[in-house]
Amino acid sequence: MPNNSIDIERHQPNQLLKKYVRKISVFKCKDVLNYQQKLTPTAYIYLTYHHEDIPANIIGDKRITPNFRLQIDGPKIKKDSIVAYDGKLNRILVEFTATGFYYLFHTSPSKYIDVLEPLSNFSDNTIIEHLEHELLKLDNSNEQIKVLEKFLIDLSYKALPFCDYVEEALQIINSKHGSVTMSNVIEKLRVSERQFSRQFSKIVGISPKHYSKMVQLHYIINLMNLKKYTSLQDIAHSAEFYDLSHFIHMFKELTGFSPVEFINSDKHIALKYFTDLT
Repeated sequence: MPNNSIDIERHQPNQLLKKYVRKISVFKCKDVLNYQQKLTPTAYIYLTYHHEDIPANIIGDKRITPNFRLQIDGPKIKKDSIVAYDGKLNRILVEFTATGFYYLFHTSPSKYIDVLEPLSNFSDNTIIEHLEHELLKLDNSNEQIKVLEKFLIDLSYKALPFCDYVEEALQIINSKHGSVTMSNVIEKLRVSERQFSRQFSKIVGISPKHYSKMVQLHYIINLMNLKKYTSLQDIAHSAEFYDLSHFIHMFKELTGFSPVEFINSDKHIALKYFTDLT
């Protein structure tokens, strides 16, 4: 299967970036790759660097063929988003925290849902040209990551201040793996529902309820990845779904696959990427 030929290396972000970056991954393939990867919906925004060939993106019936190596990938909400590889794969993916992009780049991810933008749209073009030049000179992904991290650390010196109640809400939602009602979250924040919802959507990019769904989805995929469950009922129960049909409906609504189809499909690499629980 094509996705089995893609290797994913995981790197711990620099400690200076732990408030802004969740994880850094390197995607590589030894052979020329011709593969369409169906993207799994995510609330997170990414900084991507392509050292070799730059893949096309297909969102719905729209095909985007970028010519920029440094990209910002907005939150993926649509279930029909695809990356089409046709060439050599050598890609670094920097996954920001739910709020990290907003604090570093001073702009809401809500503007970039299902959108691919050149990094030069978010920073001085001269700086980005120099950054790309430095990255292209290097053939070692560890050194390339250090260059990217330095760029982000420099941004962190001018980062926006944290919004405490949004951070507290994220901690509650994440600790419950998305299985929490917004009324329970707001009750603990000492802030009005309107203010909370508006500020959360501005900083994170999507509504609190939608973010919780994404967290729950990623948790379910992690459970699938563990392969310790003998049935879908076990996975659904661990994710706090007490109705199997509701679990299957929610999963298919978000991903376009039934849970069984998702586990058996070679059209995505989510089971290789969402491994936070392993």
